[in-house]
Amino acid sequence: MSVIDSLRRPEHTGENRCLPCTAVNVAIVVAVGLAVSVLSPVAGLAVLVGGALSVYLRGYVVPGTPSFAPRLVAAVGLAGVFDHGGEGSAPDRRSESLDADVDPDAMLSALLNAGVLVEEADGLFLADDAREEWESTMATLRKTTDEELAEAVANAVPFEAAVDAEFGGISLDGPSMSVWISRPQAIADVATLYTVVERGVDPMVALAATEPMRMFVEVCPDCGGAVEETTTRNCCGGTAGLYDSPEHEVLGCADCGAVVYEFPDE
Repeated sequence: MSVIDSLRRPEHTGENRCLPCTAVNVAIVVAVGLAVSVLSPVAGLAVLVGGALSVYLRGYVVPGTPSFAPRLVAAVGLAGVFDHGGEGSAPDRRSESLDADVDPDAMLSALLNAGVLVEEADGLFLADDAREEWESTMATLRKTTDEELAEAVANAVPFEAAVDAEFGGISLDGPSMSVWISRPQAIADVATLYTVVERGVDPMVALAATEPMRMFVEVCPDCGGAVEETTTRNCCGGTAGLYDSPEHEVLGCADCGAVVYEFPDE
Protein backbone atom coordinates (compact mmCIF):
# COMPACT_ATOMS: atom_id res chain seq x y z
CA MET A 1 0.00 0.00 0.00
CA SER A 2 1.35 3.44 -0.97
CA VAL A 3 1.54 6.43 1.37
CA ILE A 4 -1.27 8.08 -0.60
CA ASP A 5 -3.49 5.01 -0.25
CA SER A 6 -2.86 4.89 3.50
CA LEU A 7 -4.09 8.49 3.77
CA ARG A 8 -7.31 7.96 1.84
CA ARG A 9 -10.63 7.83 3.71
CA PRO A 10 -13.17 6.58 1.11
CA GLU A 11 -15.97 6.78 3.69
CA HIS A 12 -15.58 10.59 3.56
CA THR A 13 -14.68 11.11 -0.11
CA GLY A 14 -16.05 10.39 -3.57
CA GLU A 15 -19.82 9.88 -3.52
CA ASN A 16 -19.66 9.83 0.29
CA ARG A 17 -18.10 13.30 0.47
CA CYS A 18 -19.91 15.79 2.70
CA LEU A 19 -19.92 19.08 0.81
CA PRO A 20 -20.44 21.30 3.89
CA CYS A 21 -17.51 19.54 5.58
CA THR A 22 -15.36 20.07 2.49
CA ALA A 23 -16.36 23.73 2.13
CA VAL A 24 -15.66 24.56 5.78
CA ASN A 25 -12.28 22.82 5.67
CA VAL A 26 -11.23 24.49 2.43
CA ALA A 27 -12.12 27.86 3.93
CA ILE A 28 -10.08 27.09 7.06
CA VAL A 29 -7.10 25.87 5.03
CA VAL A 30 -7.15 28.99 2.87
CA ALA A 31 -7.45 31.29 5.89
CA VAL A 32 -4.59 29.60 7.72
CA GLY A 33 -2.46 29.44 4.58
CA LEU A 34 -2.90 33.14 3.89
CA ALA A 35 -2.13 34.02 7.51
CA VAL A 36 1.05 31.94 7.49
CA SER A 37 2.11 33.38 4.12
CA VAL A 38 2.35 36.82 5.72
CA LEU A 39 5.27 35.50 7.75
CA SER A 40 6.61 33.07 5.15
CA PRO A 41 5.26 32.71 1.59
CA VAL A 42 6.87 29.28 1.27
CA ALA A 43 5.31 28.03 4.51
CA GLY A 44 1.97 29.50 3.50
CA LEU A 45 2.11 27.67 0.17
CA ALA A 46 2.98 24.44 2.01
CA VAL A 47 -0.05 24.86 4.28
CA LEU A 48 -2.32 25.46 1.28
CA VAL A 49 -1.01 22.48 -0.69
CA GLY A 50 -0.89 20.12 2.28
CA GLY A 51 -4.33 21.15 3.50
CA ALA A 52 -5.91 20.86 0.05
CA LEU A 53 -4.37 17.40 -0.44
CA SER A 54 -5.66 16.26 2.96
CA VAL A 55 -9.19 17.49 2.22
CA TYR A 56 -9.07 15.79 -1.18
CA LEU A 57 -7.85 12.44 0.18
CA ARG A 58 -9.58 12.35 3.57
CA GLY A 59 -12.67 14.54 3.21
CA TYR A 60 -11.60 16.98 5.90
CA VAL A 61 -8.49 18.04 7.81
CA VAL A 62 -9.95 19.60 10.98
CA PRO A 63 -10.73 16.89 13.60
CA GLY A 64 -14.41 16.58 14.48
CA THR A 65 -15.59 18.31 11.29
CA PRO A 66 -18.74 16.11 10.92
CA SER A 67 -19.86 17.26 14.36
CA PHE A 68 -19.98 20.96 13.45
CA ALA A 69 -19.67 21.66 9.71
CA PRO A 70 -23.26 20.84 8.61
CA ARG A 71 -24.69 22.86 11.51
CA LEU A 72 -22.31 25.75 10.78
CA VAL A 73 -23.36 25.82 7.12
CA ALA A 74 -27.03 25.71 8.11
CA ALA A 75 -26.54 28.48 10.68
CA VAL A 76 -25.17 30.90 8.07
CA GLY A 77 -27.98 30.08 5.65
CA LEU A 78 -25.98 28.14 3.08
CA ALA A 79 -27.48 24.67 3.57
CA GLY A 80 -29.43 24.94 0.31
CA VAL A 81 -26.23 25.56 -1.63
CA PHE A 82 -25.05 22.08 -0.73
CA ASP A 83 -28.32 20.24 -1.32
CA HIS A 84 -27.38 17.72 -3.95
CA GLY A 85 -30.38 15.46 -3.83
CA GLY A 86 -32.44 14.52 -6.84
CA GLU A 87 -31.36 12.80 -10.01
CA GLY A 88 -27.77 11.67 -9.97
CA SER A 89 -27.38 11.90 -6.21
CA ALA A 90 -25.91 9.16 -4.06
CA PRO A 91 -28.38 6.43 -3.09
CA ASP A 92 -30.07 6.31 0.29
CA ARG A 93 -27.54 4.55 2.49
CA ARG A 94 -29.55 4.09 5.67
CA SER A 95 -27.91 1.25 7.53
CA GLU A 96 -29.85 -1.95 7.96
CA SER A 97 -28.74 -4.82 10.18
CA LEU A 98 -27.76 -8.43 9.99
CA ASP A 99 -30.70 -10.37 11.34
CA ALA A 100 -31.96 -13.88 11.98
CA ASP A 101 -35.33 -15.37 12.79
CA VAL A 102 -34.56 -15.87 16.48
CA ASP A 103 -36.87 -15.23 19.42
CA PRO A 104 -35.52 -12.19 21.35
CA ASP A 105 -36.06 -13.88 24.70
CA ALA A 106 -34.16 -16.96 23.54
CA MET A 107 -31.32 -14.74 22.28
CA LEU A 108 -31.13 -12.88 25.60
CA SER A 109 -31.13 -16.14 27.55
CA ALA A 110 -28.33 -17.52 25.37
CA LEU A 111 -26.17 -14.41 25.90
CA LEU A 112 -26.72 -14.53 29.67
CA ASN A 113 -25.99 -18.25 29.90
CA ALA A 114 -22.81 -17.84 27.84
CA GLY A 115 -21.57 -15.05 30.10
CA VAL A 116 -21.62 -12.45 27.36
CA LEU A 117 -24.11 -10.33 29.28
CA VAL A 118 -24.62 -10.06 33.03
CA GLU A 119 -27.83 -8.98 34.72
CA GLU A 120 -27.59 -6.60 37.64
CA ALA A 121 -30.13 -4.66 39.69
CA ASP A 122 -29.91 -1.62 37.43
CA GLY A 123 -29.93 -3.44 34.10
CA LEU A 124 -28.00 -5.56 31.62
CA PHE A 125 -24.27 -5.07 31.10
CA LEU A 126 -21.59 -6.53 28.89
CA ALA A 127 -19.35 -8.85 30.89
CA ASP A 128 -15.84 -7.47 31.42
CA ASP A 129 -14.04 -10.35 29.70
CA ALA A 130 -16.47 -10.30 26.78
CA ARG A 131 -15.96 -6.54 26.38
CA GLU A 132 -12.19 -6.95 26.42
CA GLU A 133 -12.27 -9.53 23.64
CA TRP A 134 -14.94 -7.63 21.70
CA GLU A 135 -13.04 -4.34 21.75
CA SER A 136 -9.74 -6.07 20.97
CA THR A 137 -11.30 -7.67 17.88
CA MET A 138 -12.74 -4.33 16.80
CA ALA A 139 -9.32 -2.72 17.20
CA THR A 140 -7.84 -5.36 14.88
CA LEU A 141 -10.62 -4.97 12.30
CA ARG A 142 -10.22 -1.19 12.47
CA LYS A 143 -6.92 -1.57 10.59
CA THR A 144 -8.43 -3.46 7.65
CA THR A 145 -9.26 -2.07 4.25
CA ASP A 146 -12.89 -2.08 3.14
CA GLU A 147 -12.20 -5.11 0.96
CA GLU A 148 -10.57 -6.99 3.85
CA LEU A 149 -13.52 -6.10 6.08
CA ALA A 150 -15.94 -7.43 3.46
CA GLU A 151 -14.00 -10.70 3.47
CA ALA A 152 -14.18 -10.81 7.27
CA VAL A 153 -17.96 -10.34 7.12
CA ALA A 154 -18.26 -13.15 4.58
CA ASN A 155 -16.20 -15.46 6.81
CA ALA A 156 -18.13 -14.55 9.97
CA VAL A 157 -21.75 -14.89 8.87
CA PRO A 158 -23.15 -18.43 9.26
CA PHE A 159 -24.20 -18.87 5.62
CA GLU A 160 -22.91 -18.39 2.11
CA ALA A 161 -23.34 -14.80 0.95
CA ALA A 162 -22.07 -12.36 -1.64
CA VAL A 163 -20.34 -9.60 0.33
CA ASP A 164 -18.90 -6.44 -1.23
CA ALA A 165 -17.42 -3.15 -0.10
CA GLU A 166 -19.46 -0.31 -1.60
CA PHE A 167 -20.78 3.15 -0.74
CA GLY A 168 -18.36 3.38 2.17
CA GLY A 169 -19.83 0.30 3.83
CA ILE A 170 -20.55 -3.38 3.33
CA SER A 171 -23.36 -4.90 1.28
CA LEU A 172 -24.42 -8.48 1.93
CA ASP A 173 -26.69 -10.55 -0.30
CA GLY A 174 -27.49 -13.93 1.23
CA PRO A 175 -30.23 -16.55 1.01
CA SER A 176 -32.42 -14.84 3.62
CA MET A 177 -31.29 -11.21 3.62
CA SER A 178 -29.96 -8.41 1.48
CA VAL A 179 -28.61 -5.52 3.54
CA TRP A 180 -26.12 -2.66 3.61
CA ILE A 181 -24.32 -1.74 6.83
CA SER A 182 -21.84 1.03 7.45
CA ARG A 183 -18.18 0.26 8.02
CA PRO A 184 -18.29 1.00 11.78
CA GLN A 185 -21.34 -1.21 12.21
CA ALA A 186 -19.77 -4.00 10.15
CA ILE A 187 -16.68 -3.91 12.38
CA ALA A 188 -18.83 -4.13 15.52
CA ASP A 189 -20.96 -6.93 14.06
CA VAL A 190 -18.04 -9.10 12.98
CA ALA A 191 -16.46 -8.64 16.40
CA THR A 192 -19.77 -9.68 17.98
CA LEU A 193 -19.96 -12.84 15.89
CA TYR A 194 -16.41 -13.86 16.81
CA THR A 195 -16.84 -13.05 20.50
CA VAL A 196 -20.27 -14.61 20.98
CA VAL A 197 -19.77 -17.77 18.91
CA GLU A 198 -16.49 -18.45 20.71
CA ARG A 199 -18.51 -18.66 23.94
CA GLY A 200 -20.62 -21.47 22.55
CA VAL A 201 -23.63 -19.48 21.32
CA ASP A 202 -25.33 -20.82 18.19
CA PRO A 203 -24.11 -18.82 15.15
CA MET A 204 -27.64 -17.84 14.09
CA VAL A 205 -28.39 -16.62 17.61
CA ALA A 206 -25.11 -14.68 17.52
CA LEU A 207 -26.18 -13.17 14.20
CA ALA A 208 -29.43 -11.96 15.78
CA ALA A 209 -27.39 -10.41 18.60
CA THR A 210 -25.23 -8.22 16.37
CA GLU A 211 -27.46 -5.14 16.37
CA PRO A 212 -28.48 -5.32 20.07
CA MET A 213 -24.81 -5.70 21.03
CA ARG A 214 -24.04 -2.33 19.46
CA MET A 215 -25.93 -0.73 22.36
CA PHE A 216 -22.92 -1.58 24.54
CA VAL A 217 -20.32 0.13 22.33
CA GLU A 218 -18.21 2.70 24.21
CA VAL A 219 -15.57 3.43 21.56
CA CYS A 220 -16.11 3.91 17.84
CA PRO A 221 -15.42 0.64 16.01
CA ASP A 222 -13.90 2.53 13.09
CA CYS A 223 -11.79 5.31 14.61
CA GLY A 224 -11.61 4.54 18.32
CA GLY A 225 -13.25 7.82 19.34
CA ALA A 226 -15.72 8.21 22.20
CA VAL A 227 -19.29 7.07 21.53
CA GLU A 228 -22.13 9.14 22.98
CA GLU A 229 -25.91 9.34 22.90
CA THR A 230 -26.89 12.01 20.38
CA THR A 231 -29.23 12.67 17.46
CA THR A 232 -28.86 12.58 13.71
CA ARG A 233 -29.37 15.17 11.03
CA ASN A 234 -29.20 15.04 7.27
CA CYS A 235 -25.66 15.53 5.98
CA CYS A 236 -25.38 15.69 2.18
CA GLY A 237 -28.04 13.09 1.52
CA GLY A 238 -26.11 10.31 3.24
CA THR A 239 -27.49 8.40 6.19
CA ALA A 240 -24.32 6.88 7.58
CA GLY A 241 -23.50 9.95 9.64
CA LEU A 242 -24.84 11.77 12.67
CA TYR A 243 -27.11 14.20 10.87
CA ASP A 244 -29.97 12.22 9.40
CA SER A 245 -32.93 13.48 11.48
CA PRO A 246 -32.84 15.88 14.44
CA GLU A 247 -35.29 13.77 16.40
CA HIS A 248 -33.71 10.37 15.76
CA GLU A 249 -31.70 9.17 18.76
CA VAL A 250 -28.50 7.23 18.15
CA LEU A 251 -25.20 6.20 19.62
CA GLY A 252 -22.65 8.07 17.54
CA CYS A 253 -18.94 8.83 17.49
CA ALA A 254 -18.08 12.30 18.75
CA ASP A 255 -14.91 12.31 16.61
CA CYS A 256 -15.82 10.95 13.17
CA GLY A 257 -19.62 11.29 13.22
CA ALA A 258 -20.33 7.59 12.57
CA VAL A 259 -23.63 6.12 13.76
CA VAL A 260 -23.02 2.93 15.71
CA TYR A 261 -26.54 2.14 16.92
CA GLU A 262 -29.94 3.59 16.08
CA PHE A 263 -32.50 3.51 18.86
CA PRO A 264 -35.92 2.23 17.72
CA ASP A 265 -38.53 4.91 17.12
CA GLU A 266 -41.12 5.05 19.89
